[in-house]
Amino acid sequence: MDVGPLPQVGIGMVIGLLEMLEDARGREDIFKLAGSLSMELDDIGPVIEAARVLGFIETTNGDITLTKLGTKLLNADINERKDIIAGRLQELPAFKEVLHLIKSGRGQQVRREQVVRRFARRMSDEDAEVLFKTVVDWGRFAEIIGYDTKGEFLFLDEE
Repeated sequence: MDVGPLPQVGIGMVIGLLEMLEDARGREDIFKLAGSLSMELDDIGPVIEAARVLGFIETTNGDITLTKLGTKLLNADINERKDIIAGRLQELPAFKEVLHLIKSGRGQQVRREQVVRRFARRMSDEDAEVLFKTVVDWGRFAEIIGYDTKGEFLFLDEE
């Protein structure tokens, strides 16, 4: 499975970007958008990449365009948003791997160190830590995984 890094940005920042695009009638020049947000391209780049990876935007020739899925997300209530995001996360290689580890783990949980070690096989230790944090943050937002900070283990969030 090709598990690569994911941008370390919060889902709230992604939704904020989508809302800005919606205000711009669904399409905007990346540089203009960065300027209107008073952000450097290096700062907005990870947010754009996260939105692209999740399928909420497309980028072409310096423009960002809201996808149908992005529009659907914006028109949804919070619970529908979580469901949409959960569906997208379950398609990403890093999440597929983590969910597999949880489901095959003792007690339907997996220790943090096991996940980080697995990620570190394909990337630096530092990138593996960043990916773990992003998986936890995004997974918690979408309510598909939980993380016990004391015991340092991940589990399925099936409430």
